[in-house]
Amino acid sequence: MAFNRPLPISGVWKDPDAYVEALLSFSTTSVLFMNLCGGVHMVDFLTREPDLYTTILPEDWRSFFEQHDIQDIIRLLLREDIDHLRGTGEPSVDQSSRTWNGGAFPPQSLLDYVFNIRLLTLQREMDISSSKRTELPKQVAMHMSRKKAHEVECFSQHVSSLSDTVNKRRGEPVTHIVDFGSGQNYLGRTLASSPYYKHIIAIERKHQYISGAKSMDIRAKLAKNPNAQYFQKDQSPSDGCNGTTEVTVSETTGTPQPAIEGSHVSDVPFCQMLGEISLESDELLGSPTKSPLREKAPTPELHTRGTLSYIEHEIQDGHLEPIIGHIIHPSPPGDADGKGKEESDARLMVVSLHSCGNLVHHGLRSLILNPSIVAVAMIGCCYNLLTERLGPTTHDLPVLQSLHPRLEETGTSYDPHGFPMSKYYENYRSPGATTGVKLNITSRALAVQAPYNWGFNDSEQSFTRHFFRALLQRILVDRNILPKPSVPGDAFSGGTSPEARTNSIIIGSLPKAAFKSFTAYIRAATIKMSRDPIYGPQVQEHIVTLTDDEIHRYETQYFHARKHMSTVWSLMGFSAQLIEAIIVVDRWQFLREQDSVKDCWVQPVFDYSKSPRNLAVIGLRK
Repeated sequence: MAFNRPLPISGVWKDPDAYVEALLSFSTTSVLFMNLCGGVHMVDFLTREPDLYTTILPEDWRSFFEQHDIQDIIRLLLREDIDHLRGTGEPSVDQSSRTWNGGAFPPQSLLDYVFNIRLLTLQREMDISSSKRTELPKQVAMHMSRKKAHEVECFSQHVSSLSDTVNKRRGEPVTHIVDFGSGQNYLGRTLASSPYYKHIIAIERKHQYISGAKSMDIRAKLAKNPNAQYFQKDQSPSDGCNGTTEVTVSETTGTPQPAIEGSHVSDVPFCQMLGEISLESDELLGSPTKSPLREKAPTPELHTRGTLSYIEHEIQDGHLEPIIGHIIHPSPPGDADGKGKEESDARLMVVSLHSCGNLVHHGLRSLILNPSIVAVAMIGCCYNLLTERLGPTTHDLPVLQSLHPRLEETGTSYDPHGFPMSKYYENYRSPGATTGVKLNITSRALAVQAPYNWGFNDSEQSFTRHFFRALLQRILVDRNILPKPSVPGDAFSGGTSPEARTNSIIIGSLPKAAFKSFTAYIRAATIKMSRDPIYGPQVQEHIVTLTDDEIHRYETQYFHARKHMSTVWSLMGFSAQLIEAIIVVDRWQFLREQDSVKDCWVQPVFDYSKSPRNLAVIGLRK
């Protein structure tokens, strides 16, 4: 099961240690990379002085970009044969005489940058042996999107295979699978069903999610409806009717209680009972002639021999056994006070399908903190929700960083559960930064980009959204509603000025119709901004009164900057692949440092084109 390589990296690396050192060295010494991933915020693109585009990018890069369409630039970053363009293994050629795509040839420094990003990016292709999947039963796949169905199909098969691996290595099977942040429990419902039949403990903090999950269990015929009424006739063993095997569903909220099996049984309404009666012709009108007694056809068995237990709880650390102890160490029958609990031989695997923020950290730590947990398989997402453990990002290099309030708020949290997890990252020293690997919220938010999934339409829509938002910021600054962004030498030295603490207005999501034109965008955004408790009155005075002609003049005046923004955003999304690599490798490195961990590796488990957050961090206990 475990890969012969613990990290999905290029074969040019002699070992994982060489890769990790190169990854951290590049990410903490390349000024361009640090500016693109954490130093620049697109909202400030049209308000920063000096101009961001000319400040960040070398002059020869800008000259090259001016001669090429943005879609061709994206192709160069993602798909062009860089080795060929760099002339690897070929006699030196005068680059000034070469052309590319009918225009200027890419500068050597740009080609080198693209080469380094690609080389350090984790490979995302699924293992061929895991690409053949078991199709989900229709009743289980209900309400799943295509993306979710793909994820659940792939990961459930992977979890089952990992469970078999644990059994072979330990000579003991996994008894329960704990799903961190189970949500609607799509994964657990699948693992409890055919062909897996696993015993699932689903932990979720939101009551409405658990309620919805239990309703879907019923609709998927994996559990009985506790509110339904059933007609049950006493039958002797000779009736030949086999009962159905159903998933046992239990729920725990607040104080842990033993899992309750079975469901309430009572009579059905009379009209429903009549609808279910089947009569033969010789049974009508009290016919004295009886047909021969025939064996009743057995009810089709539901292949659902797994169990589902729900726990409503907000996970705040890796200590799991106190939360799930009533399930893995149940009290003997008749022991109401729970004092007679028997020790069990429970062996648990903790899994998570796209857990947000620190939840993955808690799951990985559970392998170290709980003797009953023998394996973990965690897939993360929402890296912007991670907290920071080592404090604010500081650099000895000339890196841009705006004084946005969220940077200070998140950068000074010093959360012991936050990033980074590993000692190696904590103690890492680089010439370009202070001790410790740190990622601010701007860089972590970028890490969820999926540049290889960009198409023409969605990339153009993304460019439009960024352009409209930056242009709105320009209007807010011009109308003296917001101050110009400041760029201190040390973003956190001496504290943040009161003015800078409140220099942001959060627009949030807007309907698609708002992006049909800049005028429509301003009108839609104005409605939201008018509700802002601080800036609402100023917005109503200075923005609501803007005429369509004034709005159009802004768009015309700054339209030339749209391509500049699109170019920088493409470079940011492309470069941010390394931010995700840094986060994932830190989690793997943490497991690697633990004495109780026998094996750990990172494995792509989804098709990147369908679900780009596809890297599972896996660990097995000794």
